[in-house]
Amino acid sequence: MKGKEKIFYSCTECGYQSVRWLGKCPNCGSWNTLTEEVKRPQSSQRVPEVHPCSLDEVTLEEHDRVSTVVAECDRVLGGGLVAGSLVLLAGEPGIGKSTLLLSIVGHLAGEKRKVLYVSAEESLTQVKIRAKRMGIFSPHLYLLTSSELPVVKDAFTRLNPAVMVIDSIQTIYDPEIPTTPGSVTQVRENTGYFMALAKQTGVSIFLVGHITKEGAIAGPKLLEHMVDVVLSFEGENRSQLRILRSLKNRFGATSEIGVFSMEENGLREIPEASGIFLPDFQEMLPGAIIFPAQEGSRTLLVEIQSLTTPTYYGVPKRSVTGLDYNRVAMILAVLDKKLHYNLGTYDVYVNVGGGLRVEETGYDLALALACISSLKEQPLPKRCVAMGEIALTGEVRAISQISPRLKEATRFGFQNAIIPYGNRRDIPSLPDLKVFPVRWLKEAIELSLQTT
Repeated sequence: MKGKEKIFYSCTECGYQSVRWLGKCPNCGSWNTLTEEVKRPQSSQRVPEVHPCSLDEVTLEEHDRVSTVVAECDRVLGGGLVAGSLVLLAGEPGIGKSTLLLSIVGHLAGEKRKVLYVSAEESLTQVKIRAKRMGIFSPHLYLLTSSELPVVKDAFTRLNPAVMVIDSIQTIYDPEIPTTPGSVTQVRENTGYFMALAKQTGVSIFLVGHITKEGAIAGPKLLEHMVDVVLSFEGENRSQLRILRSLKNRFGATSEIGVFSMEENGLREIPEASGIFLPDFQEMLPGAIIFPAQEGSRTLLVEIQSLTTPTYYGVPKRSVTGLDYNRVAMILAVLDKKLHYNLGTYDVYVNVGGGLRVEETGYDLALALACISSLKEQPLPKRCVAMGEIALTGEVRAISQISPRLKEATRFGFQNAIIPYGNRRDIPSLPDLKVFPVRWLKEAIELSLQTT
């Protein structure tokens, strides 16, 4: 006898389940996160026998990679697209996700690889207009505008493509699942189908994902665990700069980034991105210093900016763009406690020039120097870079990959570098660069103010 389907409600944040809808999740306290799900009766099919095998009996399989011809994308993917992989690309609305994917599949179709592009949000005319603007013309690129999963299945069976794009996974709808498109059940089940399809056929599949207003990928957290690769496409709508960042990669490193510029005819790669974040003028101004940020195998020279002004209200304001807010608050607290700079009576504004977001902690020293420089209205040393992690004790801790950071700074004409004392053994031989290793934050501040 066939069992009945059961309806329950699941929290998209923590997974808490309830038999009825609740406005607030009792487990994590989030509001309006309980969504309807359907639990299907278990099938009575026989489970196939699977026997464990010894580790010595397991044969290694090489992952066949296909170049996307977009070098910046290949860098982030770890060398190219792996056959049978499921890639999730997420980003804000209008950031250029569809443009990036159309550029990738356009190059693949140009190499006579059959590609199926499923657009569930745009018409064929809209996709054609974008492709024409980007100069993409290929008979091997097939378009389908449908949001129903059975239609996608039928098109895949008929076409048998090498690469498929689903734009987007939140709009794909399976009529056999009695929930609305975009629900937790729909997203989970449809993603599971595409994952199984990729593994069984060896087809590489791209899924476009929406993000919430908080910046997280929409849908259940399980979505990120199911796919092989999670890519984030970042950038400001008012800026042409776009950053493709790897958040998860089962076939490569997760620290690489790709840099693009949004042009009139599509995305333009920026392979030499080290100096695009530097200011146009060479003179250092109060409250600014250069920090060599390491993103995977790439060093980016970015400007850390700080502005301190007396506060006219009871609570000082803290505004942070491009850095971690809590990390900035911690550095300000160390300056207040250990060096007695009364920043509690100042509003502090912090920004990373160029719109890049820096994730590592090696910018601590550069941030502290920029804040003191702005506070004293005194510029920092000319042609100088600073790097190092600051502990709560005021100690400057060593950071990784100091050698490529210093080499890149020298290549752009920088002559001074303030680094942690713990990295003194890793300093490469650079005749044109004076390196000042420091143990404590106080020592770094005194040194920077004396050598101005």
